[in-house]
Amino acid sequence: MAAKKRGFFEYVKTAFLNHWNLLFFGAGTIAAAVSGHADIALPLLAAGEIAYLTGMSTNRKFQKYVDAEDYREARQEASETQTQPALKKIYQALDPRSRARFEELRRRARELRQLAYGVDKPEISTVDQMQIESVNKLLWVFLKLLYSKRSLEVFLQRTDEREIRASITEIEAKLEALGSEESDSPMDAKRRASLADTLASANLRLDNLQRARENHEFIQLEADRLDAKITSIAEMAVNRQDPDFITHEVDGVAASMAETEKAMSELQFISGITAESAPPPSFMDEELDVA
Repeated sequence: MAAKKRGFFEYVKTAFLNHWNLLFFGAGTIAAAVSGHADIALPLLAAGEIAYLTGMSTNRKFQKYVDAEDYREARQEASETQTQPALKKIYQALDPRSRARFEELRRRARELRQLAYGVDKPEISTVDQMQIESVNKLLWVFLKLLYSKRSLEVFLQRTDEREIRASITEIEAKLEALGSEESDSPMDAKRRASLADTLASANLRLDNLQRARENHEFIQLEADRLDAKITSIAEMAVNRQDPDFITHEVDGVAASMAETEKAMSELQFISGITAESAPPPSFMDEELDVA
């Protein structure tokens, strides 16, 4: 998710509509009108305003500030319409142990912010918020890992391998009892086709069960890895106190999670998690709205 890049005249408009500029410009206009020399004062005021707007609109710091505000607004809108419903669904479905594990990792991540920006800066600016977006993404991936893990555990608990294998054995015995296909009557052919289809479905269930077990093990390992990575970054940040270092480390971990997110997407039929481009929740900036 990214906000649309503004053009020059949009920066001019934003600079003009700044409340301080409107205040001074309005006061200047009134003062010029009542000065008795409006023919001189108003052109000077207009020239000064043009110089101000030109300077501000081409200033890189001002442009970054405006772009960051656009990003924040676009992120908030997307979060309210796309991310928040998914967050509530996922968080409420977790068991107490998984919730506690996530909250502990979230606490460590919030400590990263304090280590990176110092105790004298408890509130992060809009630009800084963009820099810690990767941390939010890691926490979002971790939360979805816990949810996928829980969904797989429920699936495995409800799926009886012995029942599936017994069904396969029974169907194979019925097929064998039919004998050779060459001697099939029309009704036997129909029975054989029905049994073959049922056998294929049972084998597919068995394959799905095996893949679910493998995915459960993989997701458990990935959750442990991500937990350890964030903890490690937090411990290293104590000595480094370097925002660029933290951002670089977090971005590296985020990039390594691509295969994990792909695996979770493939588990959509179990977990219900779909691939989406919505931003992650602001885990480090606000209390979770999961009620």
